[in-house]
Amino acid sequence: YPYTMDHSCWTLISSDCYEHPSFAVFIKKTEKAPVGMMAFIGDQRVELTPMEQNKFQVKINDQDFDLQDNGFLFWPLDQAPVQNKVFRNFLFKIIRRQNSYVLDFFPQMMINYDGNSVQVLAGPHVKGQNCGMCG
Repeated sequence: YPYTMDHSCWTLISSDCYEHPSFAVFIKKTEKAPVGMMAFIGDQRVELTPMEQNKFQVKINDQDFDLQDNGFLFWPLDQAPVQNKVFRNFLFKIIRRQNSYVLDFFPQMMINYDGNSVQVLAGPHVKGQNCGMCG
């Protein structure tokens, strides 16, 4: 359903509400698009912010990444990330298709984001333990 934000503060839309959450997803109104997105995956902070048409800022722990169309980024568990390189042991991955991003933190959740909307698909084990606007 449509939700209108009348402020520029981060709003929690989805999290697993365990004692030590494995993920949390926030949105806020931005100057250049209807919605910016920030997610915490474990201890990692991922921010996707629309900058201008067809241009997004992708930041992970304050480090900028320039994901081009059809580009991807795996966040490996034991080494530095490299764009467009597949790793076997990874915490999460981000995939860009045109102006849409998928943040995949399997099996906990998946986020679809395009600057206009955010969709969080939580895994079945989160049932009854989801909080935020969607929980």
